[in-house]
Amino acid sequence: MPEQILVVELSGGLGDLVMALPVVHGLAARFPRAALRVLTHDPGAALLDSDPTVTEVLRAARGAEPETVSAALDDTDLVVSTTRLHGIPELVAERGTPGVTDLWRDPPPDEPVSRRYVRILAAEGLLARWYRPPRLHLTAAEIAAADAALPAGVPTVLVPGAGMSVKVWPHWAALCGLLDPPVVAVGPGTPAPELPPTDLRGLAARFAAVGRRGGTVIGGDTGPTRVAAAVGARTIGLFGPTLAERYGLDTPAVSLQGLPGCPHRLPNAITEQVCWGKARCPVAPLPACLVDLSPAAVAAAARRP
Repeated sequence: MPEQILVVELSGGLGDLVMALPVVHGLAARFPRAALRVLTHDPGAALLDSDPTVTEVLRAARGAEPETVSAALDDTDLVVSTTRLHGIPELVAERGTPGVTDLWRDPPPDEPVSRRYVRILAAEGLLARWYRPPRLHLTAAEIAAADAALPAGVPTVLVPGAGMSVKVWPHWAALCGLLDPPVVAVGPGTPAPELPPTDLRGLAARFAAVGRRGGTVIGGDTGPTRVAAAVGARTIGLFGPTLAERYGLDTPAVSLQGLPGCPHRLPNAITEQVCWGKARCPVAPLPACLVDLSPAAVAAAARRP
């Protein structure tokens, strides 16, 4: 039985860290007596700071990933990496540390990434086959403080921003006219009032408070939307370039897919998509897949119990 476990998630995105949570929590359940450390980037690392299953959160500076991984391997007898960047698999092999560094092997186009991770590690004997959806731990005090920043009533929170222009849904203004108030937004891009700025844990706590009130979070395929689902808020994700069957949110969250039959979508080679590399849609001035996802369809999803 391993005594020191290291999980490496250095893919670079907040959403990638959230999708790796089933691995973290599955390893904690499988090896409850082991010290479990997670190595990742800021700002996402802060989301794990109060996680009772994580012994230590290690932070890697951008550009210093190999050095940070190398130092962490000194005290590790089992490593699991969701990341194949930065020469990490080669470094682990060179050091001879037991573990798994290829969780992207032979992926079916319709198998969710998080479930794929768990299935591979279960086949390796490192996880039980029981899948645990991503969950983030926040303190009661954080959630209570965040609740005070929300408007009275049962709010709908919009997350219009995205890391890439081809992931930005163009119908936020029309959606606002179809939703019952109060409607607020995280950042610019909609006519709705913006919530005051906060840090990442504060944002996660606001989403958790929205969930406790029975409210809804609506956002694109971006890290904060995944955070909302992982803290228990009712969440609707809007998917365009990425295939929802592979990158969508776990139920009970709802993943809406725009233009399901887009011929340019490459579920198993997403970084090779024309729209991904050039950050623009190859067939229309605005992302055709997201234009196809109508405000009425999103509002209908938001009204469903």
